[in-house]
Amino acid sequence: FPYSDAAHLVHGPITCLGASWQTRETKTTYDGVDFCQMGFTTDINLNDVIFGGDKKLANSIDYILDNYKAEAIFVYSTCVTALIGDNIEAVCKEKSEQKNIPIIPILAPGFMGSKNLGSRMAGEDVLNRLVGTKELSQIPKYGINLIGEYNVTGDMWQYSHILEEIGITIVSTLSGDGRVEKIRSAHLAKLNVIVCAKSLITLCRKMEERFGIPHLSLSFYGKRDTTNSIREIVKFFNDENLTKKAEIVIAR
Repeated sequence: FPYSDAAHLVHGPITCLGASWQTRETKTTYDGVDFCQMGFTTDINLNDVIFGGDKKLANSIDYILDNYKAEAIFVYSTCVTALIGDNIEAVCKEKSEQKNIPIIPILAPGFMGSKNLGSRMAGEDVLNRLVGTKELSQIPKYGINLIGEYNVTGDMWQYSHILEEIGITIVSTLSGDGRVEKIRSAHLAKLNVIVCAKSLITLCRKMEERFGIPHLSLSFYGKRDTTNSIREIVKFFNDENLTKKAEIVIAR
């Protein structure tokens, strides 16, 4: 749950509602609510398994929108709702059109495979349904996306301020300390920086095909890796002033 402006709705039994609480933190709340500390579930029961859970899903989406302000809702299928054949996509599409808000089905039930596969599938859903849906009045000259950065225990915050001090703008992060609003403008970045290539390399390849954004796979663990990564990023932008700023920060 790394987005403070998005609600996450797990469509399945309440036992499927689990998360790494407080390990993927955000620094700010959204409209007074930190969705990173909240999870929603449709709480499917035996009756729903027999007769279908589509209605309960629709009611749950209504409940979230009636009681909370969110930039988007992510709806996750689980093994139970995938096996009984609930039409999650149709419900999300109908409610999205009714409420004029992105409601994104993530069809990655547990039996599909590994965690990395689930992350990859979710990343492609985000690419197809969010990225490129919002333009900016001013496009950052040195804009990057951090891809596969999960900000586990706040590690992203150890280096993001260094990049910004040099003059590099972080357009969006997928998904540590992320914002749906910023992800919608991720197509305006000049470079994708992959922090964990295992799960979201496919996303970067498809963004390069679709938007012409190249990618680098870098690491920010320790002074040596951080130094090398900063140099690789400024080398890509090929700007003398940016390079000088980077070397000053590196030396310090």
